[in-house]
Amino acid sequence: MQKLMAPVQRVLVCLAFSLFLVSSLQAKDDNLNVDNPSEPKTLDTRPDLNDVSDMAFIRVGKFFRGSNFEENKAAFKMCRKYDKSCKLWWFSDEYPGKLVSLDNYWIDIYEVTNEKYLEFVKATEHPPALDNSCTTDACREGNLWQGASFPSAISRQPVTQVNWYDADAYCKWRGKRLPTEAEWEKAARGPSGNSYPWGESSPKGRASYNRKWKGIYTMTNVGSYPNGVSLYGVHDMAGNVWEWVDDWYNRTYYTYGTKSNPKGYVEGEFKSLRGGSWVNFPDSLRSAFRRWSRPDVRFNDTGFRCAKSAPPDMKFKN
Repeated sequence: MQKLMAPVQRVLVCLAFSLFLVSSLQAKDDNLNVDNPSEPKTLDTRPDLNDVSDMAFIRVGKFFRGSNFEENKAAFKMCRKYDKSCKLWWFSDEYPGKLVSLDNYWIDIYEVTNEKYLEFVKATEHPPALDNSCTTDACREGNLWQGASFPSAISRQPVTQVNWYDADAYCKWRGKRLPTEAEWEKAARGPSGNSYPWGESSPKGRASYNRKWKGIYTMTNVGSYPNGVSLYGVHDMAGNVWEWVDDWYNRTYYTYGTKSNPKGYVEGEFKSLRGGSWVNFPDSLRSAFRRWSRPDVRFNDTGFRCAKSAPPDMKFKN
């Protein structure tokens, strides 16, 4: 009788083990389910570090950087229309205007959005885009994120409340880097040095500027002003948000710095910002205008875009 029961027992044992194994695998699958509402969705892999589909190619060559003295005076005159305390020396860091040479590179067509930055936060556990140092209600109102989330209405708006280190970390995670100040200016002005990305005419209907703070309704979605695009097809390089660039700011760098692939000095106290924002007047939206800030500070009018060096033998036409 025992000889007859042994095979049956073995079958029952194998069946029980199989059921246990299937149950265990199902439980593991449930724990990994990205649609589980009790668990936040996270990214398992880094983005494609070679993807440049969302970038504009800027061809090797020279462009006119900065302003001459006559342009400085014109900028001062424009500034006086909006601010009677304006001084001519405010624009002296744009002087002198010079032809500058840059190698091939790519630059993001759009400013980095909240939805793009959220991918980075979830994948790396980097702190969310908000200023935790606020001590006043006015400051806290600038925080459009609540923890690692934000209203869906601002998904396509440029991310703000990020400091230079946040921007630098994001770009590196994407396999990119922050643009140099010269790269940013060429992408905005074109080779001949336009006053604005679109040319010389008024920013009206071409940018978000001269606005008051209205929370999630302050800024516009990236790409909202097709008439404000630059010669290279880059959007929102005037208004909406200031943009961090890689360089340490120096008031006299245009006088003493190199004219071939300039990258600023190797150290400093402030980082450069470019492009103007939703709160600024037209004089601050000029593509030659320079602003500076400590790299550890976050603002509700400041974001960024990324760049990437391109091979020297690329021949795309621009």
